[in-house]
Amino acid sequence: MDSPRRKWTRLEFMSLRWQALIALSLVLLVVNGALAVMAYRHSTAQFDLQQSGVRDNQVRQLRGLLGRNYEEMTRLVSVVPLLGPDGAAGPVQDFGSRLRRGLETEGALLGLEWDVRSVFWITPDGRLSLVWPADVSAPGAELLTALTRKDDAATQLLACQPECLQFLAAPVLWEGKSSGTLVLGRSLADALLAFNVLTGAEVAVFTATNARGGAVPAPPRFPAMTHPSRTAPIIRALAPDLAAAPTRNPGTAAGGQPVLGELGGQWFEVFRVDGLAPGVSALVVDEVTAERQAIQWTTRNSIMLGLGGLALSGSLLFWLAQSSVGRLRRIAAALPLLAENRYAELRANLPPVGGRLTPADELDRLSETAQALTDRMEMLQRDREEAETRLVWLADHDPLTRLYNRRRFNDDFGRVLNQAQRFGHRGALLFLDLDQFKDVNDLSGHQVGDVMLQRVADELSKLTHPSDILARLGGDEFSLVVPECTDAAALACAERIQAAVRSIQIREHGRVHRVTASIGIALFPDQGQEPQEILANADLAMFQAKEKGRGRWHLFAAADQAREQADARVTWRDKITEGLRDERFELHFQPIVTIATGTIDHWEALLRLRDAHGELVYPDRFIPVAEKTGQIQAIDHWVMAHAVGILGRDPRLRLAVNLSGSAMDDPSLLPDIERMLQEHRVAPTRLTFEVTETAAVASIARATELMQGIQRLGCRFALDDFGSGYASYAYLRRLPVDDVKIDGAFIRDLATNREDRIFVKAITDMSHGMGKQVTAEFVESAAIYTVLGELGVDCAQGYYLGRPTATAEHGPWPRPVARRERVEDNFNV
Repeated sequence: MDSPRRKWTRLEFMSLRWQALIALSLVLLVVNGALAVMAYRHSTAQFDLQQSGVRDNQVRQLRGLLGRNYEEMTRLVSVVPLLGPDGAAGPVQDFGSRLRRGLETEGALLGLEWDVRSVFWITPDGRLSLVWPADVSAPGAELLTALTRKDDAATQLLACQPECLQFLAAPVLWEGKSSGTLVLGRSLADALLAFNVLTGAEVAVFTATNARGGAVPAPPRFPAMTHPSRTAPIIRALAPDLAAAPTRNPGTAAGGQPVLGELGGQWFEVFRVDGLAPGVSALVVDEVTAERQAIQWTTRNSIMLGLGGLALSGSLLFWLAQSSVGRLRRIAAALPLLAENRYAELRANLPPVGGRLTPADELDRLSETAQALTDRMEMLQRDREEAETRLVWLADHDPLTRLYNRRRFNDDFGRVLNQAQRFGHRGALLFLDLDQFKDVNDLSGHQVGDVMLQRVADELSKLTHPSDILARLGGDEFSLVVPECTDAAALACAERIQAAVRSIQIREHGRVHRVTASIGIALFPDQGQEPQEILANADLAMFQAKEKGRGRWHLFAAADQAREQADARVTWRDKITEGLRDERFELHFQPIVTIATGTIDHWEALLRLRDAHGELVYPDRFIPVAEKTGQIQAIDHWVMAHAVGILGRDPRLRLAVNLSGSAMDDPSLLPDIERMLQEHRVAPTRLTFEVTETAAVASIARATELMQGIQRLGCRFALDDFGSGYASYAYLRRLPVDDVKIDGAFIRDLATNREDRIFVKAITDMSHGMGKQVTAEFVESAAIYTVLGELGVDCAQGYYLGRPTATAEHGPWPRPVARRERVEDNFNV
């Protein structure tokens, strides 16, 4: 059952292809719509501009045709009196009689040639004396008054009652004097038809009296109209719009706003022309079907072009998106394979890069990135698997010799021992320790020592069977378990091993290094029920073999006297390991007082171990074991780290710490000291290192090198227990020490022993002569303290001045506590 969240996600999903297509379509629709509107408006504006010009031209032409008619009528006024043969009908009394006879004989020509519909003659007294033709109605009094002018100018008048006629009234001179006014009435039809021929537009004339309030009348109240059958329906259809159209430029050109309308599939524009004559206007009807169709065609084409562009761009986008989305889907479907480490399948499913007509794009970069990521992840996976394999291998093997390590040895040996106990089989454990291997390291370095260990491992591997268990337990110790083995076979195996080890030779800088193997043998299950018990017995037998001399073997026997000693060594080794691991070591502090001032010069840091019961263990119990098992270097580093840390936290302190003889062979000692001082920001002058005279003389070259290195760091160096060993004045001169600490054996009885005072005085004077400071240990009474001051000793240390405490107490010193305490408290490390 899908969760609501998953349903929501599925419903809301829309492909990028469709999203882009919809967005593009909307944008193009808006753009194309705007373009279509703009095109329509532009065409309409062009149409309006064009029609405005047409209308102005038509107005001018209409007025021009009317004016031309008046001009022709003016010329005709001078011709009309000449009509008829002069005197053909006898003499005439006046001009009116002559005019009547001329019209009767040739008046028809006026109608045929000039479309003159009526001729009137008005006497000077304003009386209408002639009306031609006879069936023509005489003009009304109003018209007659308008046509009769008192001046000699001609009068032009357009009247549409009922027929639209152009009247021209001109005075006529007869026999040198004004005899009356000749009026010609000409039909407007010719002018309107001429207008139609010239412009193609229809025209309809109306008077204000025919329309209420000057509005456009509906047919048939137009006294003059071109093609009434065509024009009248148009005007009738557009009459409401014409009536509502506002008046524009009244009395000048077009008298009203043009009106556009459609009738019978044709478009017409109708506009009004005012001022043809007082009270006379006209409607001009233009057919604009072609122009309107052109506008519609332009607009339709714009829309069609937009739709075509939309379809084309949408198709192109769809095609591009189809390819891009397809590649994106392939990448999205392939990437989860990365989490399943299916790298080859992932590469096969990724879209190929390039190979298309289009140039590379972001999806190609994404595909390349996915490809590079796959390669990187595959390499990391391979490295991780190799590292895991390496770690698994290291968990069971010694990386130097490639033999089993102690952990794997214990596991396999426990399994073999169980089978031996279950099936009653016997086997042997051979514990090997190389003799004089330390000399190889000391003389040629650890690299040569490592080569020696590898050669020994190779020789041992050659002697073993697949069922045997061969391991390097640490240092130069090896162990071999031989299942299904008798006493004699075990001894024979030990002798073969010794012969093989003796055959190894390594040449280095002219030296030939050889080693032998001391082998302890323990049989199982007769000589132990547990692996550790059997291993301890074999270790004990190995020590028995060493007691016999180099290159010997020893078969464990229950009565071996060294068992207790070995047990103690193994026990203390474990306690030291646990103490370092569980932070059970502690530093206690004993003051060293300047005798001349009675103030504390510095403190000596003394090492203690607190056992599992909370009791303090003094270093004489565990230091010898640590030196033999190699744990002393770890202890040296522990003491240095904690002493420098304390100096960093208490800037008032100056400390002296003891180094073991193994420090001479520790190449990491100086770099560690320098790093610790920098890390805790401790001035080097606040730290003094002490080493016993015996340790320094045992390796005087390396001791000198170590002292010089420490002094280059800025620290001080003191020679401890001076006078107790092989010391001589020559050694004191060669060793670059800053302080000399006289051994307590010469101090204990100083107050009563004259020889001791002579010795202490000599050492003090000699040391001062060499620029060294002298300190006396084991100061346990005021008398000794006083004698030391008399002998010129610089500093004193002992229970009289202060016992070691867990903290470096500041306060008034010295504290006269002259009690003899345990000698172990002065055992320094």
